[in-house]
Amino acid sequence: MDINPSKSLIFFRVVSPSHKLSILHTTGFHEGCFPFTYLGVPLSPYRLLASHFSPLLHSLELSIQGWIGKHLIFAGRLELLRSVLYGKVQFWLNIFSLPEIVIRQITSIYKNFLWTGGVRKSTSALIAWKYVCLPKAEGGLRLFDIKARNMSFLAKQLWNIHLKSDSVWIRWVHHFYLRNEIIWTASAHHSSSPLWKSIIFLRDYTIQHYGSQYGSIALMSGWNSGMDKFMSHAYNLFRPSDSPVSWERVVLGKVVSAKALLHFVADSSKEASNSR
Repeated sequence: MDINPSKSLIFFRVVSPSHKLSILHTTGFHEGCFPFTYLGVPLSPYRLLASHFSPLLHSLELSIQGWIGKHLIFAGRLELLRSVLYGKVQFWLNIFSLPEIVIRQITSIYKNFLWTGGVRKSTSALIAWKYVCLPKAEGGLRLFDIKARNMSFLAKQLWNIHLKSDSVWIRWVHHFYLRNEIIWTASAHHSSSPLWKSIIFLRDYTIQHYGSQYGSIALMSGWNSGMDKFMSHAYNLFRPSDSPVSWERVVLGKVVSAKALLHFVADSSKEASNSR
């Protein structure tokens, strides 16, 4: 397989100018700079700024603008939010520890679409967003809390590091960060990556709440061996919670069954595309 130099970039670190020029001349590649986009997400050895997450926010806004939000009933907006918009964010949550400001911006987009059908329209919300994200049994609409979902992905990364799962990234973590240590005693330094700092913070959070590293290991081992998925257990630990309600079947029974509307929206989009 031949490599196309015009579509390839090479990145350097601690390389002398003369050596760099020699490599560029030999390979025919152009020198790249950070951050760059790979599989739709920004990659950088440095801390990503909030502005680097703008492609994600823009993608959410474009999706909403492509729908005729004001003509969708509330149940339709709820189903599109859960099935489409959350799906766009899920991939990023699995890779990054999202900054608080980005989480607030995503939540703002979600709230505006759910209550008004638009992107930036502001109106008085009927209920605080943390209650909207509660399970139906607790009076919510079963939407994901972004921060809690992000933490549950980090918990999965922590557990994979503990198990020494066979992946390139896990092997690199053990070689670069752990070496002669284990994940439960390792520390994060000023120069550590934001992702590593977040994983260590989450590890300390679970140790604090369950008394010791052995308590945390026992907890996550139970998540990994139970009938429900690990992510579901982790999310339930970090999400907002409230007391169960007795009226969820009466009030919320029909709100979330709008899948037929999704097919209608998809068919309408296809027809609009074909008519252009």
